Amino acid sequence: MRKLSVGLSCVALLLVIVWLARGAPQESRWREVAPGVWRSAGLPCGYALIDGDAALLIGAARGMDWRGLKAPNVRRIERCLLTHHHRDTSALARELIADGIAVDAPKASAEWLHSDGVRRFWNACLPTLVPGQEPGLRDRTFNAFNYLVHPRGIDEIPCSLEDGQVIDWRGWRLTVLATPGHSRDHVAFVATRPVQTTAQPLVFCGDAFATRGKLWSPYTTDWDHWTDLGLKASAESLHKLAALKPAMLCPEHGPVLRDDVVAALEETAKAAEEVGFLKSFERFSKQRLGNEPQYEFLAKEQVATAGEKPWTKLSPHLFLTGNTFVLRSEAGPITVIDPFGAKLGEQIRRLQQDEQLGPIEVVLISHAHNDHYVGLHQLPNRESFEVWTLEDVARPIAEPLRVTAFGLDARSIRTDRWLKANETATWREFSFAVRHFPGQTYFTMGLQTAIDGRQCFFTADNFFHADQFSGSGGWSGRNRGWPDLYAQSAQAVLDAKPDWVLAEHGGAFAFNAEDFQRRVAWGKAAAKAADAISPSGRFRRDWNPSRVQVEPLLVRVRAEETARTSVVIENPLAQPETLRLRLDHGAVTSPWSREIIVPANGTARVELTLTVSDQLPAGRHVVPLIVTSHDIEDGGDNFVVMER
Repeated sequence: MRKLSVGLSCVALLLVIVWLARGAPQESRWREVAPGVWRSAGLPCGYALIDGDAALLIGAARGMDWRGLKAPNVRRIERCLLTHHHRDTSALARELIADGIAVDAPKASAEWLHSDGVRRFWNACLPTLVPGQEPGLRDRTFNAFNYLVHPRGIDEIPCSLEDGQVIDWRGWRLTVLATPGHSRDHVAFVATRPVQTTAQPLVFCGDAFATRGKLWSPYTTDWDHWTDLGLKASAESLHKLAALKPAMLCPEHGPVLRDDVVAALEETAKAAEEVGFLKSFERFSKQRLGNEPQYEFLAKEQVATAGEKPWTKLSPHLFLTGNTFVLRSEAGPITVIDPFGAKLGEQIRRLQQDEQLGPIEVVLISHAHNDHYVGLHQLPNRESFEVWTLEDVARPIAEPLRVTAFGLDARSIRTDRWLKANETATWREFSFAVRHFPGQTYFTMGLQTAIDGRQCFFTADNFFHADQFSGSGGWSGRNRGWPDLYAQSAQAVLDAKPDWVLAEHGGAFAFNAEDFQRRVAWGKAAAKAADAISPSGRFRRDWNPSRVQVEPLLVRVRAEETARTSVVIENPLAQPETLRLRLDHGAVTSPWSREIIVPANGTARVELTLTVSDQLPAGRHVVPLIVTSHDIEDGGDNFVVMER
């Protein structure tokens, strides 16, 4: 009953946001929210300070009818200030500039608004192979934890706004306040009228705050793939805003807030701190539960190494260096689990010589991060051995730009055997119970087997000793690493009761049941906290930048020919949703739009067709996919990549 109540509350919240986003009657797309302060309809929204026949805009949101503001009373818009670089809230910047309106942004936004930085970002997300050049380990897909970047830079934006800077405009004083969290470059504008010396400030908070206890698209606080850096910054920014004791808070995603503003900000900061705390299993186990269990590393000299150390012999048939395990058979041939390291070929040859081992027969890949399989390219005689992995791992590593998945190598990896979850795979005298094992990333395989009389569980990067990497590989939206799935995988280890947990990065350790009971509890607690801070009440919806996913993401096109791909939409909510999809095509491709109903707790798929002209330059072109429901734009990072 309680779950039903929470679900209904979340639905009610979304309906309220829709109603507020629609704002005034349809003849006006703007409404006055305070004397001289107007707000545009839809989410995200923009704001306008109006004095006589002049206006200053805050935000350049996609649905903001700035021409409608200009028509009735305002003769000129003198300036536009951006709170951050995200393309949903700065979508109209180029259009405003073309009309002669000066647009300015935070100084830190230059990295994601100006052409050089935008190119660097997309090159990091979409690496290309250079013939004859060995890609570096960090040249892997979506290895840039920033979001909603424009497909092309807007160099006309000066990006000069700095923390503490004061802007005086027609009796208003706007003070720039750095409020990182939702993005690294985020700022708020603290507005006062100097003639009203006792008045509390009005704050244009951008996306630092959405509604009480909620953060819009909370995945944007994932500043890397495993820590709480963005959540910590977000909470600190909310405390800064609360210290101002604002009379009114004006967010870009959410209703204007006038009542209990300080309490709402502090409550939201507390929610951000809680979910940030729960990014770390180590903190949860040691600080919240206390009296943490003691258990040993199996090879402390290998912890956090990268294959440069000599092999450690864990048992007569099992060897470890860095990320790589080697399992020998009685007859001598070997299986390599997670080939990593520039010198792996040399390391394997040395081990074969020292231990009188036979040739490689099988290579197993635990998960779709390239620091666990790039060593495959260093192994000799590729055609003499097979590569096995779970089918959910095989797909993304075979097509690195099929989906927006972090950590894939640009080189396609051919796998010879696609394993299925819950099957048993046999190699010589060893039987491996195959598990789909999501945690740090959805694309993970776990393996259970007996080695030298011990029950062993290969756990990839999901679980580390509590003294290593915060005890886990971290969870983040771009990795599709969900804490509730961490709990499921931890429960699988707990049920298996292995003797050894063969964690990666040299972190193999002895199994401790209480430790894994805590891991299950941690995953559940983290999922609950993530749900709480998500506007829909479901983090699987709001913490997922790829809930709406073009698949395959990269589409190769020829001039004046039509190419096809698919849009796949997940809906984890208990009610269906109707979405409108369209391409922000510009001059890149022909227009395309569809309306689709996504079933409750289900998935929908729609064909996306792309036609380009012969004027399109050769190369890759990012085309944003705009997804809306009523007047609310979806918070995901949705796009397709065309290559001509």
